[in-house]
Amino acid sequence: MDTEFYNAFATPSAPAAIAQAMNLENETGTTQKPSKLMSIEEYYGWKDRFENWVQGNHLRSWECILKKYVLPRTELQVLKELSEFTDQEQTMYKAEKMMISLLQQAIKEDIFILLQHDKTAKSIWCRSLGG
Repeated sequence: MDTEFYNAFATPSAPAAIAQAMNLENETGTTQKPSKLMSIEEYYGWKDRFENWVQGNHLRSWECILKKYVLPRTELQVLKELSEFTDQEQTMYKAEKMMISLLQQAIKEDIFILLQHDKTAKSIWCRSLGG
């Protein structure tokens, strides 16, 4: 029984099939994660897939790309503490953080660290990637 289990996973084609599946998953994304930008040469094809995926799965987060998110302030123009956010402010704050997280997941790290941005989703998308 142990040998049969091992042999089912030890075939020479298994690593190649796994690598091929991972490459396809990175290129097209899944229902759980967007496609991944693995090289800057792939940007124009990736950009459309990423936009469609985010708009279909996290539309509120895409709004943070369309309009730059700004942290809420008090009447005296002092930044609010998270505990002071209204429900709407919390929703938009979460959407902004989700969009930043999606971009971090979708752009290969060695590309992401080269991007010049001010830590907002819109700046990552627009200034750095020409979105």
